[in-house]
Amino acid sequence: MNNDDKNSIKLKKAERKIRILEDMVESRTRNLYSANLDLQKRSDSLKEVIIRNTELEQFAYVASHDLQEPLITIKGFIDLLREEYGDKLGEVGNQYLDFISESSNGLSSVIEDLLHYSRIGSNRELKEVDCNKLLESIQKDLSATISKSKASLEVGKLPKINGFQTELRLLFQNLISNAIKFSSKDTPPHIMITAEKGNKGNNWTFFVQDNGIGIAIENHEKIFNIFQRLHSKNDYEGTGIGLAQCKKIVNLHGGDIWIKSSQGPGSIFCFSIPL
Repeated sequence: MNNDDKNSIKLKKAERKIRILEDMVESRTRNLYSANLDLQKRSDSLKEVIIRNTELEQFAYVASHDLQEPLITIKGFIDLLREEYGDKLGEVGNQYLDFISESSNGLSSVIEDLLHYSRIGSNRELKEVDCNKLLESIQKDLSATISKSKASLEVGKLPKINGFQTELRLLFQNLISNAIKFSSKDTPPHIMITAEKGNKGNNWTFFVQDNGIGIAIENHEKIFNIFQRLHSKNDYEGTGIGLAQCKKIVNLHGGDIWIKSSQGPGSIFCFSIPL
């Protein structure tokens, strides 16, 4: 075999390798193009969700802020009616004023909670938060409620995490307040707060366990919806926004929140915070 034949064979082998490489590049390019389109769709969807959430938060803020004005006016006129005409209205008339006043105060609480909900995450300052020190501070703030209900808190060794301190404070405060509120009438509330690192070591999972009335399984998802109440206002006061705030705060940190409970033996609220 002469040199020309050898060179011809080498050339053909090289051409085959080039064609194989070209096919590989073309296939890889198609895959990358498809992946890029998928990523772009997800990015567009995420942007749309962010825009919608921002619009909803702005609407909630504006609506609740504007509703404060007429409420203040109503309360002012109630006080004027009591002062100037209270003795002329009689028992029934004053009862009506009481109903109006109670309804106005209830609506005021809803508006205030809605404002807090709309502001969650508005001032995002990420910092290292010592959860044990945070719980110590919260217990001081809730000392009157804890003392009145004869509640006891058992707090395990909690981690330091990167998070939004104001929002995390509201998260723990809501869960503790709920545990006290929905306690059994004949049993003092006992709340245990612990944390453990996830199996993959990429998050912390917190557990807020109580000995309260429990939550039926069919309501586990429902309770995190805004304005969702499982009990009448006569049985348990509140606006039905607290757990929706908790969910928004956990989602803000990129985590999840869920509940382990059934009707009767207490509840364990669990939430994860990524490292």
